[in-house]
Amino acid sequence: MQKILIAEDDPVLSMIYEITLTEAGFEVLLCHDGQEAFEALAGFAPDLVITDHSMPRMSGGDLISAVRRTCPQTATLMASGVDTHLLRADQHADARLEKPITPGRLLDMVRAMEAAQGQGH
Repeated sequence: MQKILIAEDDPVLSMIYEITLTEAGFEVLLCHDGQEAFEALAGFAPDLVITDHSMPRMSGGDLISAVRRTCPQTATLMASGVDTHLLRADQHADARLEKPITPGRLLDMVRAMEAAQGQGH
């Protein structure tokens, strides 16, 4: 996993995610909502999409559905407090990280997903 696309509308969390992952050596593209992230998918070609659920213009669940349709090889991580039982089957991410999220928990989850895909960074 080299490239990570982040969809998060909270500016503080966005900054934490971006700093944590950039310092860990990942190439990060930060988007402020699901629609912006969806529009960036093709040009950025991320290995992983990290998304919040509740965002303006396009929810994280809808973004995950769109990623599954357009970039099925891209892994997804829902970083949210939303109960996954409320999501449709096609909106479930490959992994979920419940808020509040610390830099250590975020990096541990990304590393675990990376290891599961056999793509050591």
